[in-house]
Amino acid sequence: MLMRDTEIKAAVDAGEIVIRPYEPNHLQGASYDLCVGGEAFVSNSDDKIMLSPKTAVGLHIEPWDFALVITKESVKLPLDISCVIGMRSSLARKGLMLLAGLQIDPGFEGHLRFGLYNASPRKISLFYSDDLCMIEFHRLSGPVERAQPPIQDLVEGRIPESDRDYLSSLETTSLSELSKNVQIMSKSVEKLTNQIRWITIIVVPALVAILVGVIVNIFSK
Repeated sequence: MLMRDTEIKAAVDAGEIVIRPYEPNHLQGASYDLCVGGEAFVSNSDDKIMLSPKTAVGLHIEPWDFALVITKESVKLPLDISCVIGMRSSLARKGLMLLAGLQIDPGFEGHLRFGLYNASPRKISLFYSDDLCMIEFHRLSGPVERAQPPIQDLVEGRIPESDRDYLSSLETTSLSELSKNVQIMSKSVEKLTNQIRWITIIVVPALVAILVGVIVNIFSK
């Protein structure tokens, strides 16, 4: 059952759901907003990006590039509540795609980490505490038997090393190159479309005029 705002707040107040830090204004009608946290990585770079409210350092994702980011908030769920993740529409409209599983399993504890992909032709920048995503809370009919084991890096607010290695892997690079090829193909299709439009506007009327002239000439004899 999807939990509404009053139910989420009651569960937080009772310590059933733990969100640190908890901001009352992040609580929506049936969800809670999560923000960009203190660590990030971008593809084709081994440098960790440290984000902080004390600096102007940001996560800058170039067109067709991937990034990893962790949430500012840490979440702890009981065994009878799961979450569904949703992307912020404001970021989706800019062309930023959230790459993550759709569900947070009961018993999860720690910060959330997400893959991000810039599918737009412009650089997208994110800073510490910017809106990132929202989570919906769903109460189950009873507690699960298999709780999700904690990942210590996430509990302590770090992006796991295995995630960082995957971002730098050949598979990630290949996907980035594939995206660039798709961009080139899109431009080629647009060019072809313009050529077809030119043929439709100029050549087709000319052919019709010639055909009409031939028909008129035949029937005038």
